[in-house]
Amino acid sequence: MTARQIRVRGLVQGVGFRPYVWRLANELGLNGWVRNDGAGVTVAVDGDKVPEFLARLPQEIPRLARIDAIEHEAFAVDGAGFSIIDSVAGAVATSIGPDAALCPDCIADICDPSNRRWRYPFTTCTHCGPRYTVSRRIPYDRAQTSLAPFALCAPCATEYTVPSDRRFHAETTCCPDCGPQLSLHDAAGQVIGGDPLAETLRLLRAGKIVALKGLGGFHLACDARNAQAVGELRQRKLREEKPFAVMALNPASLAAYATLSPADVELLSSAAAPIVLCAKGVGELPGIAPGLAEIGLMLPATPLHLLLWHEAAGRPAGTDWLQPADELLLVMTSANPHGEPLVIGNDEALVRLSGIADAYLLHDRAIVVRCDDSVLRSGPSLIRRARGYVPVPVALKQNGPTVLALGGYLKNTVCVMKGKEAFLSQHIGGLENAAAIAFLEESVAHLLAILDVKPDLIAHDLHPDFPSTHQALRVAGELGIPALAVGHHHAHIAAICAEHGVKEPIIGLAIDGVGLGADGGAWGRTATC
Repeated sequence: MTARQIRVRGLVQGVGFRPYVWRLANELGLNGWVRNDGAGVTVAVDGDKVPEFLARLPQEIPRLARIDAIEHEAFAVDGAGFSIIDSVAGAVATSIGPDAALCPDCIADICDPSNRRWRYPFTTCTHCGPRYTVSRRIPYDRAQTSLAPFALCAPCATEYTVPSDRRFHAETTCCPDCGPQLSLHDAAGQVIGGDPLAETLRLLRAGKIVALKGLGGFHLACDARNAQAVGELRQRKLREEKPFAVMALNPASLAAYATLSPADVELLSSAAAPIVLCAKGVGELPGIAPGLAEIGLMLPATPLHLLLWHEAAGRPAGTDWLQPADELLLVMTSANPHGEPLVIGNDEALVRLSGIADAYLLHDRAIVVRCDDSVLRSGPSLIRRARGYVPVPVALKQNGPTVLALGGYLKNTVCVMKGKEAFLSQHIGGLENAAAIAFLEESVAHLLAILDVKPDLIAHDLHPDFPSTHQALRVAGELGIPALAVGHHHAHIAAICAEHGVKEPIIGLAIDGVGLGADGGAWGRTATC
């Protein structure tokens, strides 16, 4: 009478959800099993404490999990004990999660001299680390990621197969013996000897500009307190006025330079770890955000970044060093030549960043797709949706056809509507050159691959000369599906209606400049001089 079969939908694969269910069921003395399937996770449970299990199941989920729906029904459960059983195939209705900042447990690992991951810059588990930017397609398993070339060593393989371990089926798990490695190179591409992190810190303190390979691409880093280094970075990157983001160890380190609200601190410390726009404080960082009332701030999102501060602190054991303010502040800005997409490949970096970077901190794990840092204001209000938020879907009120929408010309973003969800790509930007157009093509292919969909319809801007329109018509022809032109301002209003579930007729006002209207003319006004 108590046995139930439970179906859980949402972001529940690749985030430690099955081990979580296994631990909870065993704690409550229940019999049954848990498995992945095409729609998410299915659980079968039997025992006196099934009602408590159902009550606690959505309340204690892992750090990166998200439950969209739980359904359950009566079910016959055979056998004793609780186990994790093999996954079953089916139409895939789940998705790959976003990249996530380093979790507290992994921070403790890399700061423990007795741990085999002491100071290892690719430490991860089911609660943190890369997902979107290392995944080529679904299902989300190691063979489909850029970790595939790195075979697990015996200790890592054991962790991977033990349900009680937080690295159980952690597809990106690795260690110094079996995982990616760092190397530091000079401007000519020659290896710089010594510890790569220690030498990188030495160069940054000497006023040099270093290209750091991160999760979704490279950063250009320099000492944020060194006005000459900041000015040199501006000159080399041809970035006269746009602000730079600053990375610090913790909120306490930013107190002199920004007025941080509790909401700001919460965003900075979240698993998404975005750049947060905060009100400037009394302290000044010359050349960082000239003439602006806000400054973009971020905390270390990866072990590689955090270990620069660990090196600066003298490689302390334990985690007490993470709390006090630290003087090291680093500019972290997108590594790309002016107007071009983010750099992601090692060889690509040595060519495209030549004349910009003085050195390159590289590693041998491939970045599958470019994904810049997200930018938010507390609220939260998304300014640039990318790392940490992509490909988390926007929920829709009703089902519809599978639609691929290719966006406009400036600040381009791709969207795939699938069922009752809209999956937005990372920020792509202006389609002003061949490299940006190629980035658009890459993003479309990657998003369709990780969602495992073929669109029924392609939507594009009404303007016939946009590169996104050209691509939409080409892809529609290749797939033999219709293409639909949508007016620029109409699309803005319709997107807001979809996001907020508005179905009734409305009057909308889109004030964002010029766009082609339904009558074939330019709607909106632009200033001329």
